[in-house]
Amino acid sequence: MMAFTEQSFDEQVLSSEKPVLVDFSATWCPPCKMQKPVLERFAAEHPEIAVGVIDADASPAIANRHGVQALPTLIVFVNGKARASVRGLQTIDGLSALLARALEDR
Repeated sequence: MMAFTEQSFDEQVLSSEKPVLVDFSATWCPPCKMQKPVLERFAAEHPEIAVGVIDADASPAIANRHGVQALPTLIVFVNGKARASVRGLQTIDGLSALLARALEDR
């Protein structure tokens, strides 16, 4: 799993040739900590996409730019555009559904 920052976000996420699932998280957030192993498993099962985390507290400009108001917020970016998002702790099935929504009508 990747770690994104304000400095790397545009290159690693918006310029990615693969779809990218971004977890907006924070170190103080218990559901965010619970989301991490689910994301790691999802990333292992889906090598066709990039999966990573950005600390919303350390990168508030990115979080604000993408309308993040609750943590965790997960957004799938395809060809540099946010295509689907969901708030709150997600299961593998929830992440699969999010990815499917993002890839519809590509």
